[in-house]
Amino acid sequence: MSQPTHPTRPLPSLRQRPAVPASVEPSTPGRPQSFTNDDVIAAAYRAGLAGFSVKGVAKQIGVSPAALYQRFGNRQGLLNACMSKAFDTVEPLVGNPDRFETLRQFSDQWWALCLRCPGIEVVIRNYPDPEILLMTKKFGCYRTRLCELGLSTEQATFAGSMIAVNMLELRHRLPHTPVRPEDVPAEVESQREQSISFILQTLETTWPEWSVKEEQA
Repeated sequence: MSQPTHPTRPLPSLRQRPAVPASVEPSTPGRPQSFTNDDVIAAAYRAGLAGFSVKGVAKQIGVSPAALYQRFGNRQGLLNACMSKAFDTVEPLVGNPDRFETLRQFSDQWWALCLRCPGIEVVIRNYPDPEILLMTKKFGCYRTRLCELGLSTEQATFAGSMIAVNMLELRHRLPHTPVRPEDVPAEVESQREQSISFILQTLETTWPEWSVKEEQA
């Protein structure tokens, strides 16, 4: 007894299948088509400069770690970009202030830098000296003004270092995330003001030649 036969349907040829337009690329849900260096740096700030990982930063902005390695080379390259960006935000001296106002503006700029960049107080201690000196050139106008007011270069550098170290130490008392100035606890801001006043008074008594040079001028 013969088996019943069924009509066979021809398989569609490749030519009959709809072609995918060449201009349409497969998309990856949740991942941006592009990202900027500022996107990456902002994510690193949120994670904290002292402890961020390339993988963690990549996850924050929705790209692969390979994309960041391709752009920055390695973690140190990304850290360098973060540090350069941080110091680029330092604002120049305003007006022609006296020595105390110059140091106060200097301290305000360091404090703003610390608030924007959590972890900088840890990173800056381990940063190569030549590189950090290059970055801190933005503070040069403050030292220049102090020298115009009678301090030697060594005295002006020492004064700036005292204030910078003090601001970095105070940063340890705040959360390891970017902090807005208005969100700084009152007790921390009070400690900052007290420390600035103490440093200024100490410098005045330690360097009496300030007043001598001003009188001669």
